[in-house]
Amino acid sequence: MISQKTIASWMICFLLLLLLPIAFSEPTRNLKGTNARAPTVQQIRNKEVIVDNGIVRVTFSNPEGLITGIKYNEIGNVLNPHLRARGYWDITWQTENNSLPKLDRIEGTNFRIITQNEEQVEISFSRTWNGGSDHIPLNVDKRYIIRTNTSGIYTYGIFERQPEWPEVEMAQIRVAFKLNPDRFHYMVVADNRQRQMPTDDDRDINSGRAKPLAYKEAVQLTNPHNQMFKNQVDDKYQYSCEVKDNKVHGWISTNSNVGFWLISPSGEYRSGGPVKQELTSHVGPTTLTTFISQHYVGPDMETWYKTGEAWKKVLGPVFIYLNSDSTRNNLQHLLWEDAKRQTEQEVEAWPYGFVASSDFPTRQERGTITGRLFVNDRFLAPAGYAYIGLAPPGEAGSWQTNTKGYQFWTQTNETGYFTIDNVRPGTYNLYGWVHGFIGDFKYQNLVNVAAGSEISLDRVVFQPPRNGPTLWEIGVPDRTAREYFVPEPYENTMNPLYLNHTDKFRQYGLWQRYTELYPNHDLVYTVGVSNYSQDWFYAHVTRNIGGSTYVPATWQIVFELPYVNWRGSYTLQIALASAARANLKVRFNNEYSRPLLSAGVGRDNAIARHGIHGAYHLYSIDVPGRLLRTGTNTIYLRQSEAVGPFEGLINLKGTNARAPTVQQIRNKEVIVDNGIVRVTFSNPKGLITGIKYNEIGNVLNPYLRARGYWDITWQTENNSLPKLDRIEGTNFRIITQNEEQVEISFSRTWNGGSDHIPLNVDKRYIIRTNTSGIYTYGIFERQPEWPEVEMGLIRVAFKLNPDRFHYMVVADNRQRQMPTDDDRDIHSGRAKPLAYKEAVKLTNPHNHMFKNQVDDKYQYSCEVKDNKVHGWISTKSNVGFWLISPSGEYRSGGPVKQELTSHVGPTTLTTFISQHYVGPDMETWYKTGEAWKKVLGPVFIYLNSDSTRNNLQHLLWEDAKRQTEQEVEAWPYGFVASSDFPTRQERGTITGRLFVNDRFLAPAGYAYIGLAPPGEAGSWQTNTKGYQFWTQTNETGYFTIDNVRPGTYNLYGWVHGFIGDFKYQNLVNVAAGSEISLDRVVFQPPRNGPTLWEIGVPDRTAREYFVPEPYENTMNPLYLNHTDKFRQYGLWQRYTELYPNHDLVYTVGVSNYSQDWFYAHVTRNIGGSTYVPATWQIVFELPYVNWRGSYTLQIALASAARANLKVRFNNEYSRPLLSAGVGRDNAIARHGIHGAYHLYSIDVPGRLLRTGTNTIYLRQSKAVGPFEGLMYDYIRLEEPSTA
Repeated sequence: MISQKTIASWMICFLLLLLLPIAFSEPTRNLKGTNARAPTVQQIRNKEVIVDNGIVRVTFSNPEGLITGIKYNEIGNVLNPHLRARGYWDITWQTENNSLPKLDRIEGTNFRIITQNEEQVEISFSRTWNGGSDHIPLNVDKRYIIRTNTSGIYTYGIFERQPEWPEVEMAQIRVAFKLNPDRFHYMVVADNRQRQMPTDDDRDINSGRAKPLAYKEAVQLTNPHNQMFKNQVDDKYQYSCEVKDNKVHGWISTNSNVGFWLISPSGEYRSGGPVKQELTSHVGPTTLTTFISQHYVGPDMETWYKTGEAWKKVLGPVFIYLNSDSTRNNLQHLLWEDAKRQTEQEVEAWPYGFVASSDFPTRQERGTITGRLFVNDRFLAPAGYAYIGLAPPGEAGSWQTNTKGYQFWTQTNETGYFTIDNVRPGTYNLYGWVHGFIGDFKYQNLVNVAAGSEISLDRVVFQPPRNGPTLWEIGVPDRTAREYFVPEPYENTMNPLYLNHTDKFRQYGLWQRYTELYPNHDLVYTVGVSNYSQDWFYAHVTRNIGGSTYVPATWQIVFELPYVNWRGSYTLQIALASAARANLKVRFNNEYSRPLLSAGVGRDNAIARHGIHGAYHLYSIDVPGRLLRTGTNTIYLRQSEAVGPFEGLINLKGTNARAPTVQQIRNKEVIVDNGIVRVTFSNPKGLITGIKYNEIGNVLNPYLRARGYWDITWQTENNSLPKLDRIEGTNFRIITQNEEQVEISFSRTWNGGSDHIPLNVDKRYIIRTNTSGIYTYGIFERQPEWPEVEMGLIRVAFKLNPDRFHYMVVADNRQRQMPTDDDRDIHSGRAKPLAYKEAVKLTNPHNHMFKNQVDDKYQYSCEVKDNKVHGWISTKSNVGFWLISPSGEYRSGGPVKQELTSHVGPTTLTTFISQHYVGPDMETWYKTGEAWKKVLGPVFIYLNSDSTRNNLQHLLWEDAKRQTEQEVEAWPYGFVASSDFPTRQERGTITGRLFVNDRFLAPAGYAYIGLAPPGEAGSWQTNTKGYQFWTQTNETGYFTIDNVRPGTYNLYGWVHGFIGDFKYQNLVNVAAGSEISLDRVVFQPPRNGPTLWEIGVPDRTAREYFVPEPYENTMNPLYLNHTDKFRQYGLWQRYTELYPNHDLVYTVGVSNYSQDWFYAHVTRNIGGSTYVPATWQIVFELPYVNWRGSYTLQIALASAARANLKVRFNNEYSRPLLSAGVGRDNAIARHGIHGAYHLYSIDVPGRLLRTGTNTIYLRQSKAVGPFEGLMYDYIRLEEPSTA
């Protein structure tokens, strides 16, 4: 028999077994509170509304509807008691008339109880727009629901605008909560993204607790209250999250054992699709749900609503959930796990059935879409784990920027099947993308969803972009840069949460590591050798070269091709995961060729905001096979924007951009205003008298009548001196006026008199919407019966405000602080005249830093091919004024003709026709019987500004260069009204490949080749009457000349390293839309026999010869230690010092032309103003002479100024083999290093030569003054031909 003791023991064991699960279970959580009951509503003196369900007690301001208090457990208010804004909805907005966005906290004006029963209370705080400007033109109904036995609050908003209401932008809509900072210190965003947080006070940079970093959201905590945070970075963007994962986040109070969570059960009311990133919780303590924002996409988000556009959208509901635990065991884990469970329940309950508004359809009022997605990329396969969704109709990928409609997304299963349920009735497109494939999917048909509908799409197929088999690839097409090299953070600016973390890219300042990795050169990636996870930096950023100066970065991809299909077209696919105010230029095998892609792209700011991705962009770039090589090839990826580490510092557009308006004032003035620039013209003369920009009432010189104008110098047979005509119009017309632009005309028709040039002139000005500047062009026409006339100079010029503009920029290495026009005054004793009127020595300038310097406008001349942008900067007003010439087609004299740019005044100009650096040989005379018509321009007058004052000159200049690139890419402009300016479609294209045949046939790499009016070889140098179109061949001689006006041309060119001018044997007839392939063209440079010796480099300049140092008392400091040292004043005078008693003697094989050949063959001063001719000698040896043969001396001149060159062999006084009066280009006096090119091929009978030592005498026999002379390009002696 079993004893009582044994029975008792068994009972104890049994009881212990019963208690065992309890002992090892999770601690009891008090999630519901202690007094759960049906919710009640109480109004307190019409100032507060209190809703209480026994678990939470919520206090609202009445009728504003701000949540001022949430009582939960023993916490009287979980919200911040020190702030008025504690729990609220807000919206940032602006209209056309707002210069800056406004914040509207959406305070209601009417309170209503919508529902009150045993299950719930739903209340409304609404506001109807009354037509004022204090609030956004929007009707808003904020709803709150508190349910029985529910530990939290639901909130949603109904937003509506009427079509007749004014245009408005709504950039951000959110609901936010500021929690009690004395209680909430632990923040949770995800399982692996949670931590103890610093306080809002720790971020105070004014109290010394924190140090500002590169942007306002990021600070380094230098003296936080809790020293564990010392030197850490706090930045709210480090806690951003993709919409698909952004379902729950919040804060935990460890001293109150309470969690506060924001739960978003659906993405239907969010914007930008499932992978758009939004803010979550951050220091404050703050937690929020963002419904609409530009974060990680930028202003490309569709946030503008135009007049006539109605809109209505329900945002939410979201659930504010509170939970608690009394055990204090593993508190954070328990509350977070419970919050995730609650989130799952909310997701399962979606769409909620308890929402009172009829604008929120129930589950039964929604539809379902099913189907199976396949991807067809060489073969058909199920698209497993692809993202697929419904969004408003648009282009493929348009869901990324959509905010106005609803979106419904899911992922396919492993075999591509998908179900999209709970879809609101409406019309949608079906969109998607597939991991591992580029591009965006869009189903071909619209999807119309009705209440209760179940739509099966069966099989849908995504055909990703592909034009041929893959040769190589870099990265993984997953719409992020995660797979690339992400560097380690800086120790003193890190966030410890992201150490050894999958999201290590969220550390601050990683972009700065690029400069450390590539301090002197940019990234080079070799296909088949490099590893993208180690060798491809995660972000193509700018490179810091010191201080706040950044330069563009050009990355290279090097790859091998064993074979090239020259006639085929290759494709480069570039998928961008993010772009922030970037300009991507893609070139093949020539870093300086015309880019195959030039794309200004993106404003998502994901680099600064640690996003690893932003908005997705795909570029499919056609690559002609002729650009590739068998063997090694290089792709140049240049991100040419380089304002700072993130861009976006320059205020380029102004603050009140709008459609331009035209106003006529008393028939004396015309004012055109687009909200950015306000331009005043005299009427009907068409002189620009004022340009208002930013706070500058007039950027032009208020002391002059001629401020912004076109002018022309001209003379007839009867004029002894040229006249200046400022081309004042007699008739004003509005040509175009619409939402996009205004084009106006000031014209003048010749009336037969002698006061004006016999020419019809139509000056046009275009001001476009959202454009920071003015376009101008001129239409010039003469009738054949009109009198003979010369037009020596045509230009457009601007005289700027001398009190503001003092810093001038012509090029990266040609910019400086400038003296004033008053400093040049020789009559007041401020300056001393020099050898010609344009050059003065500053003896007593206002600013003594300029004392003894030379000022001469010709020191800032520039070749046409490089003369695309120049201008002035006002450091006082932070403004730049730039003249941009996007094309050379309307210029004269070819790509290397030099023209004036900007100079002291301050003056800036564009010269269309001139004799500068060529002289009267330019074709500027028009005879009776000769008709002419030419469109000059458009050029663009561009203004920009910067408010930071950091590295101002660099920032404004870099931006001006970027704008220039955009203008060049946009050429020929499509907005020009005149039919005399053909559009892109009305022009033609010429392609071909140039070879040079000099002893053997070879591709002519980097040669200049162009179309110009028919004439002799080289005649383009003096042509002004027609249009010219020039380019450079690539390394292998291929060329494309595009956007050519219809007409008949010759094809001309020259090749570096070879003498002479190329001219194609046939005329080239270009028609509208024509594409002419010349295939192979061959240049046969002049040569009669093998080279015996040579001096110089045939490059059409004298750069390679000896250029002396300037005089200390007449120098320009800009050109000290400069590649253009030849631009210094007075260098010609050094010849007399070097050769005071005899002239230059150059011995072939002994002398070095870079040291022993003076850059200019000038006269020699023998005292006072007396100059004598100079005879240079070339001494050379011949071991053998063919007495019966004919040798050839090739002399290529880079410049000639009123010279007479005489060439003799072995007898200084014999009859010259050449006696040539040549040139009037004046390049010696104008510091040009080259002017007009001349080539002389001189036959030298063998009988004039000797076995042994020979001497050539080069005598420049004119010697009136210091400037008669020559600059040699190249000299070569050829022996008789052996052919």
